Amino acid sequence: MQPESHKQPSTMAKLLNKLAPNLMLHRKPESLPLKINWRRIFILPTRPGIFFALITFLMLVASLNFNNNMGLMLTFLLVGVAQVALYRVFFNLRNLVINHVTSQPVFLGEKAIFALHLHSDEAKYDLCIKNEVSHMCLLELPAEETHTILCESQTHNRGWLKCEKIKILSSYPFGLFYAWIWTRLESKCLVYPHPEKQPPPLPIHSQSEGKTAIINHGENFHGLKPFQSGDSIRLIAWKRTAQTGELISREFQQLQGEKLLLDFSQIQFADVELKLSRLTAWVVLAYQQQIDFCLKLPNFNSGYSYSSNHYLRCLKALALFGDNND
Repeated sequence: MQPESHKQPSTMAKLLNKLAPNLMLHRKPESLPLKINWRRIFILPTRPGIFFALITFLMLVASLNFNNNMGLMLTFLLVGVAQVALYRVFFNLRNLVINHVTSQPVFLGEKAIFALHLHSDEAKYDLCIKNEVSHMCLLELPAEETHTILCESQTHNRGWLKCEKIKILSSYPFGLFYAWIWTRLESKCLVYPHPEKQPPPLPIHSQSEGKTAIINHGENFHGLKPFQSGDSIRLIAWKRTAQTGELISREFQQLQGEKLLLDFSQIQFADVELKLSRLTAWVVLAYQQQIDFCLKLPNFNSGYSYSSNHYLRCLKALALFGDNND
């Protein structure tokens, strides 16, 4: 049997590990809007604050030793300033409201940016947001106004990226103390698969449903149009320009290609992520080249279309492939 002294540290360690997260961080995601109340604000002195306290204590000892009344007055004045700073840093975080959080989808490997929209009934200063990746600050938040502060997160997997835990802190006004809270916001950002860097050309085994005409400098004459800045001088229709007295340029079109079928099952890769990476690159290429395309995945068929909504819908399907929860 082990002595009692050997068992006690283990028990205390388990107790601290159990209680500390509950004291410092909310385990469950918190819904918005979130108002910071006074019960969850923690305050500690900063390094300059500790140095300030040490100097003040030495001044107190010296003033008492030499019976210096002016030194005692200055010491008490500095203690009063520190006390005011303690209260001010507390009130600078109290009643701060996070109205909502917005984010834009990103590709895997890029940083996800969460925009926190802050609001308060009274003016706030020197507010900072910190996580494992970034540390952003807002110098001033006027009363009854909503301002935005950004928080970055690194992307490691496709799908939904949660905002996770962030630290809201402030050391206003003198930097002697800093107050902070931990929170886990109920916000997430969509992460698309990483596009293949050098994908092969778009597949030629696509289903043909006619061709898509794209207006550019091709070989087939399309018509005339007013000359615009950036048009080549070689495209000017001089006879028509002489008749009208205004610069007229020729417009051409070419057939960009057939409608594409991007089929998950036709990609010869064993790794699912490599398949999704190639499909993502092809979706981006098809959208850039303005080709009608269809993305076909297990349990998903986008149909043939070309539009921004179709493009984003396909990327979202690739990002959430295999995710049964969303």
